[in-house]
Amino acid sequence: MVIETELQRAGFAIVEDVYTDEEVSGILSLLNAKGIEKKFGVRELLIACPELKEKVFTEKLLNLVDSISPACTTVVKAIYFDKPPSANWIVNWHQDLTVNLKEKRETPNFKNWRVCAERVAVQPSNEILEHIFTTRIHLDDCTKESGALRVVEGSHRNGVIQVRDWLQGNERVEQICEVKAGGVLLMRPLTLHSSRRTENKRNRRVIHLEFCDCELPNGLEWKEGLCFVERFSTKSG
Repeated sequence: MVIETELQRAGFAIVEDVYTDEEVSGILSLLNAKGIEKKFGVRELLIACPELKEKVFTEKLLNLVDSISPACTTVVKAIYFDKPPSANWIVNWHQDLTVNLKEKRETPNFKNWRVCAERVAVQPSNEILEHIFTTRIHLDDCTKESGALRVVEGSHRNGVIQVRDWLQGNERVEQICEVKAGGVLLMRPLTLHSSRRTENKRNRRVIHLEFCDCELPNGLEWKEGLCFVERFSTKSG
């Protein structure tokens, strides 16, 4: 309950020691064996590497998800990304506003549809966005020097905003989210966040999972969500 309260208040929370060193090594070994660990980013990670499910969804992670939303049974997005010295980019301030679906169906309050061969992306209703929370599983020690995520505390409470206008008209206090390997950064998608370049030439490998605890309207279906229903059903058994 403390974590849920902090997530609602601040829009983010850090939980250390969700994974042991051995569990982190096991995840990295599998990513390496699949040729993923050296890539800058992989979308639909748990579809590309379904063996990761047993390593990622440990009892500690499931308990953490339960503490935030006992009704949650669905992961709606899974991404692996790194920020190595050879791909050292800046990510400007933004909110995470899109989800991936199986197909396009015109639906009230769903907008900015993008249909491509790989996925159908859309900005869903604010209600859906408010029911999503992200877990960023850190596979390396993530410090200010290695491009740790920066967030604006409480910014998620403003809803969907025009970021540039909001930044010009409001004072902001940046929080640098330093997380040790095996720790998790929890975040609401409407929380303003950014990251700078790494300064220490070290990797910043992260598994990004987005959870949602409500159903989509109008027969819409998550592109990735069905991959995890069977695994999560063990929580109630």
